[in-house]
Amino acid sequence: MATARQPATDWTVELDTTPGRRQAQEEFVLHHADGTDERIVLHDYARVYAVPGLYEEVVQHRLQCASPATVAAALVEAAEAEGRSVEALRAFDLGAGNGVVGEELRARGITVVAGADGVAEAREAAHRDRPGLYAHYLVGERLDIDEVTRLVRDEGLTALVAAGAVGEGHVPVDSLAQLWDAFPPGSFLALTLAGGEDGQDATDIDHMIAATADAEHPSHTVVRRPFRHRMSMAGDELHYLVLVAVKE
Repeated sequence: MATARQPATDWTVELDTTPGRRQAQEEFVLHHADGTDERIVLHDYARVYAVPGLYEEVVQHRLQCASPATVAAALVEAAEAEGRSVEALRAFDLGAGNGVVGEELRARGITVVAGADGVAEAREAAHRDRPGLYAHYLVGERLDIDEVTRLVRDEGLTALVAAGAVGEGHVPVDSLAQLWDAFPPGSFLALTLAGGEDGQDATDIDHMIAATADAEHPSHTVVRRPFRHRMSMAGDELHYLVLVAVKE
């Protein structure tokens, strides 16, 4: 296992390249400057976010995660296809973590208003690493729908974005459907989903969108294609689906 130095830190990272592990099972070793070692499960987000720069080093740099940039670019593509101003979009970043996705959205001219995550450490890390990015940051495994509805209304939110945060042990699709219901007509839903084009998460989202067909404001898909999400620690490509829908 090769060790890479993270600039301007007092630690190094060593990935565990054991083959055959699922994403939720992947681990790495954090070597501290005092000579102690700490084995961390990648999906132990509370611990990962507690170390400034650690998430970016492991996920973005070492594993080459493309989901944040991909979902942001797809949202821009969908908005332009619908003849909408990208600069007019106001986003709610679901599964926001420490703000990597929000930063990609903002870089493309989208106004990032709110974030949400299941662990309080993510909110603390976002405010620490990207101060001022989120005016609101909610914490909870299942968000209060009334609170989200008020936030959407009061802040004029028009985009619900979730990169890798739906399914695969994260936000359930039924919870996502409730959140999506809170958004007004003309809003966009932008997701990256594990398993690629034929994965269970993609199937569940397709069904969720199809179920709106008889609603007053049905949703339809604007962008839907597979992409390479990131590398596994064992060196395999992990493929996801990027999907953007709009509410009519």
